[in-house]
Amino acid sequence: MWQIWTQYPKAFLWSVLLHVVLVLVMFFGVDWLVRNQELGAYENMIQASLPVTPDIEQRIEQLQANAASAKPEPEAKAKAAPQPPEQRPQIDPEQARREAEAAALAREAERERQAEQEQQRQAELERQAEAERQRQAELEQQRQAEAERQRQAELEQQRQAQLEARRRAEAEIRRKVAEEAKRRAAEEAQRRAEQEARRQAAEAEAAARAERERQAAERRAAELAAQREAEAKARREAEARARREAEAARQAELEAQRRAEEQARREAEEAARRERELDAALAAELEQEAAQKQAQAQAQAQARAREQAAQEQQRRDAAAQQRLAAARRQVASRWVPLIQSRIKSFWVQPAGSPGGIEAVVNLRLEPGGAVIPGSVKVVQSSGNGAFDQSVISAIYSASPLPVPDGDEFEEMFQDFNFRFKP
Repeated sequence: MWQIWTQYPKAFLWSVLLHVVLVLVMFFGVDWLVRNQELGAYENMIQASLPVTPDIEQRIEQLQANAASAKPEPEAKAKAAPQPPEQRPQIDPEQARREAEAAALAREAERERQAEQEQQRQAELERQAEAERQRQAELEQQRQAEAERQRQAELEQQRQAQLEARRRAEAEIRRKVAEEAKRRAAEEAQRRAEQEARRQAAEAEAAARAERERQAAERRAAELAAQREAEAKARREAEARARREAEAARQAELEAQRRAEEQARREAEEAARRERELDAALAAELEQEAAQKQAQAQAQAQARAREQAAQEQQRRDAAAQQRLAAARRQVASRWVPLIQSRIKSFWVQPAGSPGGIEAVVNLRLEPGGAVIPGSVKVVQSSGNGAFDQSVISAIYSASPLPVPDGDEFEEMFQDFNFRFKP
């Protein structure tokens, strides 16, 4: 309701006003003392009261005045002369329509209320009938329980008599059984003593065997731990050696690239210098010609210089792009196999996955090769969900991955796609 008030305040106010008018019409326009012929009793009627404010009283008086002015006596109508239009009471058709609709709604609401009261009365009668049925059922259960108790009492008397006869017979049997029990007890004691001796011997043998198995298991666990530690150490040393070799190769390649770029820059500067000297010589020769030819030659020379400079710049850019692509391929050829090998060492092939399949995943790494949690996403699925999930698990388990440092890491391995094919 608060949401309706905040969004549609005018509609809410009109709705409240309409409900108040309906209540007033129902309260003053319906004879509540008329007996309901369908329901058949006054006791089904519910009296209601509404606190009347001065505004409501003023509205009621206005409605009553309008109703009185709208219903003149038929005889007075026939005898009275028609009044001038300006002296007749003005009745608002819209107001009359609203009042008629309100009265109709009030009557409909009253009918619905009476029907609901009748339903409630019928429900109460059904509830009382159900309660009576339950009471009768409980009485029947009590009667049956009493009969059952009497039958049980008779059975108990018969059982007691039978028990007395049985006790006498059992007393004789117990006497004979006691004698037999004494004999068997002696035999049982001897048998138990023999079993206890055998049990103690078996427990001693089992304890010795368990101790031997425990010592053997401890030796195997120690050997396995030593073997795993040696393998881990060898793997770490191999990875460190591979990183050092890759870093040395990268530094050598960067040095060679810097020297090649320096040589290309010097050659370009030398070519530009020679071009400028040729342009200067050509300009000196052309100074002797006419002003028009000299201007035309200078324009042509400047156009050629710009074109040559542009061509030279394009050659330099193309060479730089080729060198950058070659450097990227070389870096990828060094580090991607290392990453592939490390992930394979942690990969466990899922049961039932077919051979010859591959998946492409996207990785995001931190400096040093650590895989960012939650960053591994399948870009190209293998078609086998278990295989894709096994690749993701292997990547997280293999973290940190072997990657280069510096600009090569940021350009190529900070966020890249990786194709895994066992």
